[in-house]
Amino acid sequence: MRSIATDIITAAAVAAGLPETNVMIEPEKDGVTLPKRRVEISYLAEQYRRTGRPVRKTPTPGKETTHRTLAREKHAVRLPVRAAIRADDEAWLKEFSRCFVAALPKRMADEHGNTVTVAVEKAEYGGFTKKAVEVFKKRSKTFHITFTGMTTIENEIPLIKSVDIIPSYREAGNEQEHD
Repeated sequence: MRSIATDIITAAAVAAGLPETNVMIEPEKDGVTLPKRRVEISYLAEQYRRTGRPVRKTPTPGKETTHRTLAREKHAVRLPVRAAIRADDEAWLKEFSRCFVAALPKRMADEHGNTVTVAVEKAEYGGFTKKAVEVFKKRSKTFHITFTGMTTIENEIPLIKSVDIIPSYREAGNEQEHD
């Protein structure tokens, strides 16, 4: 789930105008070697909830006429992510943030074909002060993004090819025995 979250955030940042090299996992320390305009990704704890609902039914490859594959959701997975946009320019931060959120997809499919939904929960501003003179401007806007996906299991089910109905009934009027 982390890899698809990273891919989605990176694609949104690139679509908003940031080079791919400026999207990174949250660094240990903030230093002068880091780009002034960047996106830092930090992951929070994944949450799993046991489910069991059927997700999809498809023909089994190679056995299309005799079997179906039923995929069931085993767990619903929720991954909260913080995407911190760091910048030295307030106007650029405002415009980039708008484009970044607009570029995030509502849902995508992961490598197993399962749907992953993306939702921006909230945004927090940082580095905005009321000082008259600022030597090093450090502005940031942190988006709290939730990725929701699933883990699935697949079962192969044989199809019912033919049904033989054998009636078992008595004729009407023969319910009682006569002496």
